[in-house]
Amino acid sequence: MADRSHEVASLEGEIMSSSVAAAAASTPVLLEVGFGCCDGEKIVEAGTLSSEDWKGLVAEVENLRIGLIFRVNKELLVKQSTYFRSIFSNFREAGYERIMVKWDTPTIFMLLQCMHGFNLSLSSSMVAPLLQGAVFFGVESAISACEDWVASMFHTGSNQSNDNTLVCLPSIWTTASDTGVTSIMEHCAKGLAINFAEAVLWEGFVDIPFLLLWACVDHPELTVHSEMQLCNALLRWYENQTEELRLAELTKHLCEGYTSIFKKKSWVGKPAIRLTRHSQEVDLSGCQQVTGPLLFWSSAACNLLSKPSRKSNPLFPHKPLWPDIPCFENLKTFTLSRCWRIQEEDLCEWLAAACPKLLILRLQDCPQLAISIYTSLSACCPLLEVLDLSVTEEIVEMKGAVTVQKSQVLVVYPVTHGSYNKSDGLPNLKELSLRGRSELSDGMFNSLGYKCPALQAVDISGCSQLTDSGIATFLNLYPNCFKDFRAAGTSFGPASSRALLHAVPVDVASTSKNHALQTLDLDKCFGLEEKHLIQLLKYQPFLAYLSMAYTCVSDTALFAFSGTDLLHLNLRETQVSGRAVTHIMAKNSRLKVLNTRGCTQMATNNLELQCDGQSFQLEEVIMGWGLSDSSFKSMGLGSCRLQSLTVGVGGTVSNTTLRSLSHISSTFKHISLCFQVISDEGMMSMLQELKGLHTLELRHCLGQISRESIRMFKGGCGLNLTCLRLERVTPWMEDSDVLLLSSTCPGLCRLSFVGCHCLTSDSLRIIASKWHGLYELKLEDCYQITMDGASCLLLGCQALQVLHLRHTGKGLSGSFIQDSSMHLPLLQKLALDTCDSVEKLFNKPTNTRYSALRVVQIARCHQPSLFCLPSTRANHHYFGQCHKDTIVLEWNTCGLKRRFVNERLCFS
Repeated sequence: MADRSHEVASLEGEIMSSSVAAAAASTPVLLEVGFGCCDGEKIVEAGTLSSEDWKGLVAEVENLRIGLIFRVNKELLVKQSTYFRSIFSNFREAGYERIMVKWDTPTIFMLLQCMHGFNLSLSSSMVAPLLQGAVFFGVESAISACEDWVASMFHTGSNQSNDNTLVCLPSIWTTASDTGVTSIMEHCAKGLAINFAEAVLWEGFVDIPFLLLWACVDHPELTVHSEMQLCNALLRWYENQTEELRLAELTKHLCEGYTSIFKKKSWVGKPAIRLTRHSQEVDLSGCQQVTGPLLFWSSAACNLLSKPSRKSNPLFPHKPLWPDIPCFENLKTFTLSRCWRIQEEDLCEWLAAACPKLLILRLQDCPQLAISIYTSLSACCPLLEVLDLSVTEEIVEMKGAVTVQKSQVLVVYPVTHGSYNKSDGLPNLKELSLRGRSELSDGMFNSLGYKCPALQAVDISGCSQLTDSGIATFLNLYPNCFKDFRAAGTSFGPASSRALLHAVPVDVASTSKNHALQTLDLDKCFGLEEKHLIQLLKYQPFLAYLSMAYTCVSDTALFAFSGTDLLHLNLRETQVSGRAVTHIMAKNSRLKVLNTRGCTQMATNNLELQCDGQSFQLEEVIMGWGLSDSSFKSMGLGSCRLQSLTVGVGGTVSNTTLRSLSHISSTFKHISLCFQVISDEGMMSMLQELKGLHTLELRHCLGQISRESIRMFKGGCGLNLTCLRLERVTPWMEDSDVLLLSSTCPGLCRLSFVGCHCLTSDSLRIIASKWHGLYELKLEDCYQITMDGASCLLLGCQALQVLHLRHTGKGLSGSFIQDSSMHLPLLQKLALDTCDSVEKLFNKPTNTRYSALRVVQIARCHQPSLFCLPSTRANHHYFGQCHKDTIVLEWNTCGLKRRFVNERLCFS
């Protein structure tokens, strides 16, 4: 009976409370929204306000400094807000006619609008305060408005950066987390996941809360350009967290703390490609595991709202039937650089099914794909605007530099062609790169020109089979339309020069900058005479990028150039003088890159710049002759944004100037010194000051450099260094020094030791075990380092792309080329010397068509002279050896080509 009496009493209390609330709801109530110190009051009938009236209230109150009093129906407040329902039912305010609301005024205005049924026009900065107020006052309609806004704004795949949407996302998520609105938390995590590629570019990315980032990385719709982008973003975020925050998170959420986020994976157990319906750009550069099956099965695994676009395989009936895959209509850019396993038919079939609206396709360093793939792309990617089929070119037949004795094609592979209709072409293609495609012929090049009528930018550098007339015929197809033309190392000559003038506007007075030639690269085009260069420069005043290295360009040609927009100027190994370069620099104050290395005339006619308050924006300077401390000052390099300095033969820069580099720019990253006199004191000071240095190259330098300089990496730039080249400057270096460098410079990606005679095979094991991320390694004249072979290198440095071993110890097997191509999946270039072979030769590799290896250089030496005195040092095997010739093996889509050249070659 006691329990039953209690229930009856409670029920009577609720009935009485409801009765009081109902009685009170029949009359209006005044809600006072104050600003603190006000000059007056204004009563507003809330029920009579229009949408425009609500918008103007905030501005009116702020300008007049008055307090607003809203007359609101109690029944509406009780129905729309749990806060007011409570105070009108159970608190003393139930009988009040005027109630003070102490809250942010704009938020109260928005809440009242929601209660009266108006739709809110929200901005990103309003959502968090509105959500906080809506939860406190219990206004469900306002909470729903916040949820709808977040859902619509963050799920589009292209955030509204003008509205600072991503900037306010962390505060919205934090407010939703604090108030317990899980639906908005989920929308924020999904929105950040979809827009992650854009969010990582935002400066405030490092302030994103840990749990939000955790939920984002774990989200199935996480959209990134590449796994590298995701890894770099997480590392950047982690490095910007303070130790206090890390410790707090360690005890608050996960026992592993922030580092646990690096262990999260979206795909477990097998390699796959991250694709979502929001993906606009995908970059698979360097992923050698990418194959046709991987593309199809990864796409089929994506859970998209759209139905699969393919039901059969009519184009390639002899191919296996792949699973049905969805169409990624938002995907506009696809990059497959250095993916040598993907085959042409598989790629074209996937492109046709998965991304028919693709605009940009980059296939750099994919030599297994023939140039003729562009005919197949006309059917699968008809909207394509940018196509890159370039490969790394290695040998250019230069006059006086490389003498080809004989060449022969050893193996010819059949060139496969796609099964698509080849008559349509690519009518929208604007940019085409065929750089390094030595198999490109005149006929193929001109046929391509007819199929791509909208071209505006072409790169044919290194296409050695093209003739002057062939290039000219191609250019004649494009009158007055080219903006970017690159033909370095080709037979570009008089006929091509005349055709190029026909292909670009020459009427300077009537030509706008947007329709003129802006990029011209004619490096190593030896068929050009000075008069042709003068004509080219005279009629191209809008050039921003000009490169004429190793040509016969002279002062006369430079004085004929009237442009003022140059950003990049390369005149390496030409006969220009300081007077002409001064003329160019004086008119082009926005110049960022200047290369005059090897220009001997610069020594007799130095730069004569008189700044006169003129500021230069040089970021990269590459000079030799004519560069000194005085010219360094006259060029204004002491006050510009210099980031990179290369000093070659003929240039002299003192230790004082080198030490001052740290004061020039806090972003200084690259320094390269060749044939310079440097001291131990100057080196130590420079290494200590330049803590942001990324690249350090010392080649053939004179002076006293001791072990103390190596030790300075620990307190200086060691942690940031990614490239270190010590070539004939540290002959005393021992295994212990290499071990020290491995701990002080753990992030090296490129490493070169030349002339370090004291290194043993222990150093090779240190390199293999400590620098797993190396993609370029050069060891030369380190006479004992490969005496025990190089198997540890093949197992420990599997990221290598370029490997150079010459006179490093007679311990390499005859099958080393084949072994390297098998164990180093990314290796593209390999340079060896027969002196290091146990069998005195290296066997020609087999099955290289199915590996990344494309260029092999094998140097051969003359036998030592009979009159040479015997050596007692450890390098006796190499004593008296001198270079004889170099065998060059090159693979492309046409087959294997072998060349014999007299010169000693080295990968640039």
